Amino acid sequence: MDSLSGPIKFILEEKNTFEHSISLYCQILSFLPYFEDISERDYIKYHNDHTFEYTPQFYSFIKSLFDSKIVADEEEMSGFLKLYASNSAYKYWIRDMNKILNDDQYLENINLSFIRKAFFSMIKFEELMPGSWGIDVETGNWFKILKQMKRIFPQIYKCEKDDMN
Repeated sequence: MDSLSGPIKFILEEKNTFEHSISLYCQILSFLPYFEDISERDYIKYHNDHTFEYTPQFYSFIKSLFDSKIVADEEEMSGFLKLYASNSAYKYWIRDMNKILNDDQYLENINLSFIRKAFFSMIKFEELMPGSWGIDVETGNWFKILKQMKRIFPQIYKCEKDDMN
């Protein structure tokens, strides 16, 4: 963890809490089997005019991310990027995010704060580079993050149970 930037170290220290219904969190986790054995035809449809669209099931996944409020909002993301104290903050964040997503040791230490920001970035990147969601499918990024959500689920569930008592 020593080679991670200060902003990443900062967010990885945050406690895993989810302030919404646990059923929304579980809805996202229900997509884990979908991504486990996903093939190209499961997430994208190509048209004869060389355009494409994502499948209804993939759009359902994206919608569930927003419905659950698991995607960081612009204000949260902007505040986080200020921690980089650079005009190139987003570039540094994307580099750090990819470094973590491609290193099992780092990946095993991500928390919900990182996940929220990664989802924000991955979703927003589709606007800049159509097809990037498919790249994240092929590289396994969606699946990796979902597996980590499953790993931290007991912490999330415990928080909700503690609030109920």
